[in-house]
Amino acid sequence: MNTAYRFIQAMGCVAALLLTTTESAMASSLMLLSPAQVAGNWTFYLQGAEQDACTVKLKKDRTFSAQARCLHAWLGRTPTTWSPTPDGILLIAKDGTQSLFLALREAGLYEGAVDGAKTLIMKRAHLQSVN
Repeated sequence: MNTAYRFIQAMGCVAALLLTTTESAMASSLMLLSPAQVAGNWTFYLQGAEQDACTVKLKKDRTFSAQARCLHAWLGRTPTTWSPTPDGILLIAKDGTQSLFLALREAGLYEGAVDGAKTLIMKRAHLQSVN
């Protein structure tokens, strides 16, 4: 019985170590970008409809340029603020509710589901300025 107890105790320690290691690795793999890192010009369009794209500036104070009005067509309202998350970006309406979550796909590229089967793309633009 003493051997069985030690075995179970050892397995508990191993499980705790694995859990701690896994949690630490997962936490370090998702890095929260600062608003300054996300700020800049971004092009939005529905997947497959790049010709209807609009470019919006995300500002360091987590607001948008006036061009954000173009997002109303896809979201049903115009977001007024945004917030980075470890795995994407939230677009937030004036009343504080989430307009859309855009998941990070790769550096400079986010995607979010709108109207069921449609995908809104947010891609880093390389323009000089959008006021």
